[in-house]
Amino acid sequence: MRHLFTPLLTIVLFLQCAAAAFAAPTLSVDKPFFDFGTIPQGKKLDHVFTLRNKGDAPLSIHRTKSSCGCTVVNLPRTTIEPGGNVELKTTFDSTTFGGKVTKTITVETNDPANPNYTLTLTGIVSEILVVAPRQLNLGQIKAGTSGVFTVTVDNRGARPVKILSVTTPMPQVKVTAGKQSIKPGESTPITISVAPRPEDRFLSGFIIIKTDMPGKPEITVPVYGSVSK
Repeated sequence: MRHLFTPLLTIVLFLQCAAAAFAAPTLSVDKPFFDFGTIPQGKKLDHVFTLRNKGDAPLSIHRTKSSCGCTVVNLPRTTIEPGGNVELKTTFDSTTFGGKVTKTITVETNDPANPNYTLTLTGIVSEILVVAPRQLNLGQIKAGTSGVFTVTVDNRGARPVKILSVTTPMPQVKVTAGKQSIKPGESTPITISVAPRPEDRFLSGFIIIKTDMPGKPEITVPVYGSVSK
């Protein structure tokens, strides 16, 4: 009987070691792709992804990485026991976006089959104030001369928007707004007058449009160009 017991014990220990060796975590997400539909520009969207461990070893979350700073991730803990779950909370700030938007979050774990798991937020951001062009290329302007350019601000929202101020830190540039209030469906021009100085070689800066619109009180338009002699 003793001779029989020893081989059986060896087999049992071998099977236990083998099971431990093959034990592994498995990351599973209930809905890794979330379509938030259409939201107004300036809204902050909150969404929760539920992460589950369907494996038979603890799941360690090494890092979460979003595709841009507009999406903030909050994870209460970084270890999920087998059969357990954790809620990954995300906040997407739509202030600087318009149109179709897709943002991703990469979850890096010790899951050997899928160490980099991708979560996706997508949808449409409906712009209320649309600026065209979004950046102003002045081209080449001769020193000692001046140029006049226009940026248009279009109100696509449902209420009037006030233009509180239009400014620029560029000493070669002066800006003025056509209207102080833009009704729904209306637009107003922003006039940009440029007069390069003799010492200028390049022009680079921005204009700042401040409004009373909630969620997006300030719009920045990059301005750039070159100066010829």
